[in-house]
Amino acid sequence: MTRLSAWVTARVGSVSDEARLPNSLAEMAGSNSSVVTVGDLAAALNVSTRTVHRLAAQYIGLTPHALIRRRRLQEAAEHIRSEPEASLSSVAAAHGFSDQAHFARKFQRFLGQTPREYRGAPGHHS
Repeated sequence: MTRLSAWVTARVGSVSDEARLPNSLAEMAGSNSSVVTVGDLAAALNVSTRTVHRLAAQYIGLTPHALIRRRRLQEAAEHIRSEPEASLSSVAAAHGFSDQAHFARKFQRFLGQTPREYRGAPGHHS
């Protein structure tokens, strides 16, 4: 343990396992493509869905669903960059969106432009 870590631990105490969970929750929701639902997230963390919701509200400030949706939209943006010829409906379906219109609304809200505009933006061609 470094001097700083020892000093902080002496003053505020050790971090509890529950306090570490929000970091794991954010990491899992933000990087694990197999996590598609809040139930998946709860199972991966070995806690209840209620605990996932409580931890997200208390420590993160976004709902678990919003965290998962953000990752799916980031993956969809990467898909558009890496396969600009792919149809937007196939990109939407590949990333769990019920239809292209729903996907386009969420994409625009999150990234500030429609998927079509994003695909045509400079630097987003292969």
